[in-house]
Amino acid sequence: MKHKHSHTHFGAKSIDEYASRSGIADWNSGLKVFFALLIMIISILSNNYIIPLFIVISMGIFTVFTGKIRISEYFSMLAVPLGFMFMSGLAIAVEIKFSGGFSIALPAENIRRALHITSKAFGSVSAMYMMSLSTPVSEIIAVLGKLKMPAIITELMNLMYRYIFILVDSQVKMRNSAASRMGWKNYRTSMKTFGLIGGNIFAVSLHKANDYYNAIESRCSSGRMKFLVKKKPMKSRHLTAFIVYTALIIIFEIAFRIGVNNQ
Repeated sequence: MKHKHSHTHFGAKSIDEYASRSGIADWNSGLKVFFALLIMIISILSNNYIIPLFIVISMGIFTVFTGKIRISEYFSMLAVPLGFMFMSGLAIAVEIKFSGGFSIALPAENIRRALHITSKAFGSVSAMYMMSLSTPVSEIIAVLGKLKMPAIITELMNLMYRYIFILVDSQVKMRNSAASRMGWKNYRTSMKTFGLIGGNIFAVSLHKANDYYNAIESRCSSGRMKFLVKKKPMKSRHLTAFIVYTALIIIFEIAFRIGVNNQ
C-alpha cells in the first residue's frame, strides 16, 4: 500500500526544499537578496497601493512560473501572512465608538488607509517569498557575511538553523515511538508523553551540542567555522532584468506621486 509523502508548507525544511529545486536556484544569491530587499523598501515607501499590488502580482508570477512552484503550493504558503494582514487591515478599517452608545462604522478614509497599509505589507511579503523560495538559508546567511555582519552572528545563525532539523528529527522519532506504545490514547497519557518527550529532547540537545563541540575541536578549529556554499556567478542578463524591473517600478511610483501632486 502506497502512502503519499506529506510535509508542512510552513516548516523551514519545506522552504529550503523549495529553494533548492527552484528554477532560479542557480541565480546569484547576493543579487536575489539585494533585489528582494530593494523591492521591499520600495513597497513600504510607496505612496499608493497600485505599486505594491503590481509587486504582489509580478513577484507571484515570477516565483511561480520562473521558480517553477505550483500555484496551489504558493498560495498555501501565503495563507498565514494573508490571514494576518486581512485581520490587521480589518482592525484599521473598523471604527468602534462607545460614546453615546455602541456603534461600528467603516469610514472611507479608514478603508483607504487599511488598503494602503495592507497592500504595502503584502508587496513586501511577496518579495520576501521570492527570495526565500529561491535561495537556501545557508546562502542568505553567506550573503549577510559578505555584507560584513559579525562572524559570530552568522556562525550562530548557521548552527541554529542546522540544529533545528536535528531537534525536529529527534522529536518525530520520539513521537512515533510513543504512538506505537499508545502514548496518546487519552488526555492524561498524552500530557505525560508530552512531558517525557520535552525532557528527552532537552537531554538529546545537550548531548548533541557536546558531540558537535568535540567534533569541531578535533578538527583543530581556530575559533572560526566555515560553511560550504556553492559559488553562483552573476550573469549579465539576470542583473539587467532586475535593474529594468526596479527602474520601471521607481518610474511608476514617481509618476503616481507627480499625478497626485498635480490634482
